[in-house]
Amino acid sequence: MLNVFVGSAEQQLAVVDAFVAAAAALGLEAREHEAASDREIDAVLVGPDGPTLFVQLKSAATVAADTVTRQLRQRPENLRDDMTYVVVADRITAAARESLSRAGVNWLDLRGHLRLRAPGLFIDADVPAQVRPKAERRGISGQVGVELSALLLLDPARTLGVRAAAEELSRSPSSVSEAFAALRAAGLVDGENRVTGSELFWELAEHWRPVSRDLAGIPGPGGGWDDRDTAALRLGLDDVESTVGWALTDTVAAVAYGAPVSTRVDHPPDFYVSDQSILRRAVQLLGVAATASSRAGRVRVAPISLVCTRRVDATGWADQIWPLANPLFVALDLAQDPGRGREILDGWTPGKPWHRVW
Repeated sequence: MLNVFVGSAEQQLAVVDAFVAAAAALGLEAREHEAASDREIDAVLVGPDGPTLFVQLKSAATVAADTVTRQLRQRPENLRDDMTYVVVADRITAAARESLSRAGVNWLDLRGHLRLRAPGLFIDADVPAQVRPKAERRGISGQVGVELSALLLLDPARTLGVRAAAEELSRSPSSVSEAFAALRAAGLVDGENRVTGSELFWELAEHWRPVSRDLAGIPGPGGGWDDRDTAALRLGLDDVESTVGWALTDTVAAVAYGAPVSTRVDHPPDFYVSDQSILRRAVQLLGVAATASSRAGRVRVAPISLVCTRRVDATGWADQIWPLANPLFVALDLAQDPGRGREILDGWTPGKPWHRVW
């Protein structure tokens, strides 16, 4: 039996707790480590027949193919022989897991897997999934924080100042400045307010909770619909990229963008609409589905106006007559499914001019 002694640094407490819980699930005994002088040590493994192994833990929101290099750079250059380094993240993609393991870096994916290799010790096993407290990260705060994060992710290579962002979002410069400061403090953007990895996307996904209703029917663009009903629903099928209207999202939109999705041809579509009034009209005109499995489609109120003002006309390159939501918003919807949706995102890089930010 191994004994795990936990470091007492307050800022690492949640991460250490997660590591200890994963170790305990594999039969390791956990208890507090009280050596305050060893600030670089977060946990200690003591084997019954072997030397003590000191553990240094590094926290991350997400480690993906585009951010794993940064994690490797942050690894201490000269660890003592009796120390090991473990990256602990809410999510580590398959490619990042492989890169970390190849580089000899141990890792704990809080979705449920621990890899720990050291002299006399080798663990590569599933463990119970864990969710870190949401209060741990406060980078995105309020509606302005959500809007600003989405604006930055739409074009991550762009350097965006406070006044330019405030003008695009129709927000006050002071509120945008506060939102930028919160993102910088949480390490979600760099000192020049630029997106540097996938952490901001996954943080935004935690705040992405649109109101939705399952519909008994869906409108039919191009045929069979009364012009008055079409106008009342504000479908916005003309001049798609310069007007506001319905935007196809989630699974059916992901298929149109070429994401690795296996689904039925008649999979119910999901749409974004710009406000609650249109959702209510859709419910009145199209009816509410008796059950989720019997729905003809689903309509959602866009969390931010950018969803319905920056739609994509796919009629020239895809077999899809509906306007599409930008790939960013489609990806945010897929991210809500911790299993299938995130597997799709791991294998999806949208083509130009769009950007992979997850």
